[in-house]
Amino acid sequence: MDIQILLFLQNFRNGAGSFLTTPMVLFTDIAAYGSPICAIIIYWAVSRSFGYWLMANVASGFFVNNVIKLAACIYRPWIRSPQIIPPEKALKSATGYSFPSGHTQVASSFFGACAVRLDGDRRPLRAVCVLFILLTGFSRCFLGVHTPQDVLVSMAIAALLIWALGILFTKISENPSLLYYAVAAGIVICAAAILYFYMKAYPVEYLDGKLIVDPEDMAMDGYTAAGAMLGFLIGTAVEVRFIRFSTECTIPRKTLRVLTGIPIPVLFLTLLKPLIYGAIGNGPGHVLVYGLILFYIVALHPALFTAVEAKQAQA
Repeated sequence: MDIQILLFLQNFRNGAGSFLTTPMVLFTDIAAYGSPICAIIIYWAVSRSFGYWLMANVASGFFVNNVIKLAACIYRPWIRSPQIIPPEKALKSATGYSFPSGHTQVASSFFGACAVRLDGDRRPLRAVCVLFILLTGFSRCFLGVHTPQDVLVSMAIAALLIWALGILFTKISENPSLLYYAVAAGIVICAAAILYFYMKAYPVEYLDGKLIVDPEDMAMDGYTAAGAMLGFLIGTAVEVRFIRFSTECTIPRKTLRVLTGIPIPVLFLTLLKPLIYGAIGNGPGHVLVYGLILFYIVALHPALFTAVEAKQAQA
């Protein structure tokens, strides 16, 4: 049934040509990759608490998505049926296993978390957030890179995590010391997941003499998600305990925070990533690199701009 739905969408896509395909590719990538960047900007320059809420949902959703993806090991639609032929542009970001949809997960976690917190005069924006979620999920099916169940399960995971994190955030606001217990539990879960990714037996199957999915590459995706989650958790504990920065500042300062902060992870990936991988290997390197990036985003950059702004205020 799922393949039949994709074939129906494929026939429609082929009939419409690039008129719809190109916008769908752009939309799905912007929604998925732009969401984390927006969460970071909100955290640094708009609202610290709202930013925490958004990043917690995106990071945990990314982590859970990869755990399920590597546990299920379900192949992409065009592997299951040679009749499915996705556009070349869509294949560039459709790597690895299919279930659940990573793009839909990120978009659902971000826009779903936004929708929950938008109230009062901002309630009409909820409809926009829901629309972004639905369009992201539809675009993945329209492009033939995911099945409807891939998309729907991602949305369900995001909704479940938003609900669970909502309860957790409320409990922590009532009893702040619970944060450190939550962080410790999260670290244990991440460590268990890394061990699982390392020890798991992945399917090794070939199609036309080529390996369908490289198990080593898939394990790296898991290490990336676990490393990012670890960085977020440790960074949160450090920021809450020692930094507690404020977003109550001038627009020029907010702009400077973003402009000086965003390029650093890019430089880190470009310059330090090869050195770290060469020193400790790809697997541990993935955990360390993405852990350090999230730690920088959550704690180190706020510590730096807080210190600089305090000195400027004293001058």
